[in-house]
Amino acid sequence: MSFMSNKSILKEGVLDFIVKKFFLPNALKKDKKFQKLSKKADRALSDFEKAVNAELKKNDPNAKPIKIKSI
Repeated sequence: MSFMSNKSILKEGVLDFIVKKFFLPNALKKDKKFQKLSKKADRALSDFEKAVNAELKKNDPNAKPIKIKSI
């Protein structure tokens, strides 16, 4: 039982959170076009990290490599 009124639940986006958390990922996993774009983005990010780290090593051999955090 919820102590919040129906309007408060809708205002705070509880239903939106539930949809995004549980239903949207399953739909995106099945979408081939989204999966293809996701893989391309991951590869581009990986290539960018490699290029930046190579440049850092060239300028400063003791520099720590960077790792870009994704969502």
